[in-house]
Amino acid sequence: MSDLKSSVDSLFKRTALGIEPGLDVITALLEKLGNPHLGLKVIHVAGTNGKGSVCAMIESVLRASGLKTGLYTSPHLLRFNERFRISGKDISNPDLEQLIADVEAAAQRLDTRPATFFEISTAMAFEHFKRARVQYAVIETGMGGRWDATNVVRPVISVITRIALDHADYLGDDIEKIAWEKAGIIKEGASVICGPMPVEAESVVYKEAAEKNVPILGSDEAVFFQTLEARRTDQLVDIEASGQGYRNVRLPFGGSYQLENCGIAVAALQDLSDIEGIRLQMKRGLEQVNWPGRFQMLSMKPIMIFDGAHNPNAAETLFRTLEEIFPKFGNGFVFGFMKDKDVAGFFEAIAPAVEKAFAVTLPSERAMSAEQIAELGKAAGIDIEPVENPQVAVDWVNAGKKRLLCFTGSLFMAEELKKQGLFN
Repeated sequence: MSDLKSSVDSLFKRTALGIEPGLDVITALLEKLGNPHLGLKVIHVAGTNGKGSVCAMIESVLRASGLKTGLYTSPHLLRFNERFRISGKDISNPDLEQLIADVEAAAQRLDTRPATFFEISTAMAFEHFKRARVQYAVIETGMGGRWDATNVVRPVISVITRIALDHADYLGDDIEKIAWEKAGIIKEGASVICGPMPVEAESVVYKEAAEKNVPILGSDEAVFFQTLEARRTDQLVDIEASGQGYRNVRLPFGGSYQLENCGIAVAALQDLSDIEGIRLQMKRGLEQVNWPGRFQMLSMKPIMIFDGAHNPNAAETLFRTLEEIFPKFGNGFVFGFMKDKDVAGFFEAIAPAVEKAFAVTLPSERAMSAEQIAELGKAAGIDIEPVENPQVAVDWVNAGKKRLLCFTGSLFMAEELKKQGLFN
C-alpha cells in the first residue's frame, strides 16, 4: 500500500504543471500505449453541471442491461481509485499501481512537454478499459470539451448537459464561449443529445452539430416525467421516452433538478439502444444508480446534507432544492471552496437561503482558506464564521428545531466529512 501511495502522490505532483488545454500531448501519449481509446465504444459527456450524475445513470442502466461498462469521472470523493470503474467497481489497488507505472513509463518517453495530471489519468482510464475489454465506456470531460484530454475519443454518442459560467479563466467569461468549448466534443458520425440550457448556449451547440452534419436532439423534447411521489431522498416517477413508457421508477435522488439529468441520460440511452440494438433494463438501472455527494442526506436527525455545488448555477439549484424539500427550515451552511471558483457569484445565489454560516479550509493545496471565504461572504452580506472543526456547526443544528445543515462548495468536502465521521 505504501508503494501505491507513493505512486499516487507522485502522479498528483503533476498538478503543479497546471492545466494545458490541447490534444497534442495526450495524443502522443496514447500512441505510445497503442491507442487504447480507439477500440472503445464511448458515450462522451460534457457540460457545466450534472454531467457526473448523467454519466452515473447511463452507466448504471447499461450495467443493469448485462453489459460490461467502464466509467471515468472526476474528481473522486475519497479514493483516487473511484475515477476508474468497471461494472460499478473501483479499480483495485494492485491494478491501479501497475496502471500508473505503465502510463508513467510511456509518459517518460514523450518528446513533448510533460504530460499533466489529467492527461496521465485520462490515458490510464483508456488503457484500463481496453485491458478489461469493456463493451461501453462512459467518459466524463474534465473541463470544457474541445481541448479536454478526453476529446481524443470517437464516440458513439456525444452528450452535453446544462451549460453555465464556470472555469472562466480557461473557458471564457460568457455563455457563448463556454458553449463553444463544450460543443467541441461533437464529432461527425456521432449523434448528439443536448440538455436544457440557456438559448445563447443552445444556439452555439446546435450550430456546431449542423456544421458537423450530425443529428441533435434536445432531451426535453424526447423525455417526459410525471412525478407520482417526491420524498427527501428519492422520487417516484413515470417516464415517457420515444414511445416507451417506464412506470413507477423509484429514482434514488431527492430534488426535481435530478429529473433534468435523468431526462438527458434516458434520451442518450434510447438513442444508443436504437443505434446499437441494445435491449435496455431502464427501470432497474435507474433505480440502482449510486452517485454520492449530490444533495446526499448524511443524517435525518439532525438533517445534514452534502452537496458538491461549486458554481453559481449549482448554487441556484441548491437554493431551489432546499426550498422545495425543506420549506420553512432554518438553513445552516458549512462552506469550503477551491481557489479557482466564483465564490462571490456562489454567495450571491445562495445568500437568501442562509440563516447561519461557517467556513472551513479544505484539505487541498488548491483550497481557499476559511478566512478568505468569510471575507467574500461579508461582501455578499453573509456573516460567516471561520472554523477549524465543523463540529461547532453540528452543535448549532442540534441546538434548535426545524434547522438543517448543508455542507457545500466542493466535492473535496467529502474528505473533511470523513474526518468528522459524517461520510463513509
